[in-house]
Amino acid sequence: MTEPDYSDRREHPREPTNLRARVFYGQGMAHWADCTIVDLSKGGARLQISSIYPLPSRFVLLQLLGGVVYDVRVRWRRGDMTGVSFDARTEIEGSSEERLAGVQKAWLALRAA
Repeated sequence: MTEPDYSDRREHPREPTNLRARVFYGQGMAHWADCTIVDLSKGGARLQISSIYPLPSRFVLLQLLGGVVYDVRVRWRRGDMTGVSFDARTEIEGSSEERLAGVQKAWLALRAA
């Protein structure tokens, strides 16, 4: 009988990426910071974001390519790397969610740039 491999206990395999993104948090999503999604899976991601940003335990992550918004939960943070899991996924284009109005406005501006 072979021993199970516990080196990677993730439910979904990670894919290396280099995707521009922005995190939003706080009252009315007023606080934000740019970041990079360095790997991505169906259930979560690893973000490169400066440790100077005091991220809350839950926030919104906007993947600029494709306009995908994730409601995320911080799983770990080490230096400039942060691991998150996904609670929900939304396509920002055409979204009528009031809470994402500022995120949608930012995405439209960034897409036009």
